Amino acid sequence: MKAFRVTAVIAVSAAAIALTGCSAGSSEDANTLTVLTSIQSGTPTGDVQDKIVAEVEKATGANIKLVQAGETLPDVYETSVAGGKEADVAITNLAEKSNDWVKNGVAVPASNYLDAWGLTAKITPDALDAWKDSDGKVQGFPYNGFVWPVWYNMALLNQAGITTVPTSTDELISDAQKLNDAGIPPFIIGGNDWSGQKLFLQIAQSYMTPDEATAVYSKGGYCASPDAMKGINLFTQLRDANVFVKDSQGYTADQMDAAFYAGKAAMMSAGSWAFGDAPADLQSNVQLGGFPQPSGGSYDKPTAYQGYTGSGFFVSPNGAKDAKIGLVQKFISAWYEPDNAAAYAAASNGPTAVIATGTPAAIDNKITAAAVNDVPKVVDYAVMPDTVVPGALDDPMIRQTSLAYAPGTDAQAICSSLDSLYTS
Repeated sequence: MKAFRVTAVIAVSAAAIALTGCSAGSSEDANTLTVLTSIQSGTPTGDVQDKIVAEVEKATGANIKLVQAGETLPDVYETSVAGGKEADVAITNLAEKSNDWVKNGVAVPASNYLDAWGLTAKITPDALDAWKDSDGKVQGFPYNGFVWPVWYNMALLNQAGITTVPTSTDELISDAQKLNDAGIPPFIIGGNDWSGQKLFLQIAQSYMTPDEATAVYSKGGYCASPDAMKGINLFTQLRDANVFVKDSQGYTADQMDAAFYAGKAAMMSAGSWAFGDAPADLQSNVQLGGFPQPSGGSYDKPTAYQGYTGSGFFVSPNGAKDAKIGLVQKFISAWYEPDNAAAYAAASNGPTAVIATGTPAAIDNKITAAAVNDVPKVVDYAVMPDTVVPGALDDPMIRQTSLAYAPGTDAQAICSSLDSLYTS
């Protein structure tokens, strides 16, 4: 997925899906359900998905076809819709392209079904609000939530003589110098993809109020906003102070994760989807926090992201047909059963949008435990761009923010390139 990787890394090209026709798209058979999913088989969350599929098949006698599309899912889905061969259900995050699906008629609003299926009372209200569009329609069925902090490898920080995580950008610059002097790469980020885009936008809003950040990210006007420009200048200051590792503009999120897990960088920004992959011997060294803030900024504490747009269920026009909607209901509703929701939360190392019932499961993963117990006390939550930045600007904005990580690109050039996206 473009916004962040929940589970899947398997790529299926849009062309391949289009060529396979009904084998990848919706079947006319009322007893067959085709599901395009970003959840990868062979992973903990994939195992939960397989369990739910088996349960629904046993209960209904239906055949459920899972088509894995990984991070290419939005492109795959849109291509298949154009040919009238889309899957009945798509499991993906609400971000960028998918945020326009209901508006563009390539998915039907979940609002049509939530009450009738008895799911409104099972989903936390904040999650339902997060999935509403500008017309108040709930676009899909929210499921997987996330928290997105900054990770600090205290063992590496200690090697450079740093005993506490930085909370101000002045401290961050000073700590980065100490780390560089000790030969330890400081802050690693996937500057070439969505992870770098999200960090850039997190820093850019350092001086903006949430309302102003929402307005700028949704409509443009970076150059015209003094506070947005202060944030972009802050970004270039941090970049030019070598806070980010060399050649950040060429890194991907996967490369970022791998380097941090291997102890080759002291800091990174990554969400709860990455908790489960962290090596056991690393977990004890990691302290979670937020991104340090400048003096005079709009936040009192370091910032992090959180939300309920990690993944959910979209019903396609094919899935909404009378012959299919009953089976779609049974499939989606099964995920909201307490046992299945608890199993998914444990497997994903993150929250779900399902209102918890019963005794919470113990948290074995130390990073997950810190995210649940410690992070809310030490951070403020910044505006999450996923449901604010227009979906059509997804890939173009990633290309522009990648250039922002390149040394020599000044704040005026960065703001102008971003503003041009909104007028082109």
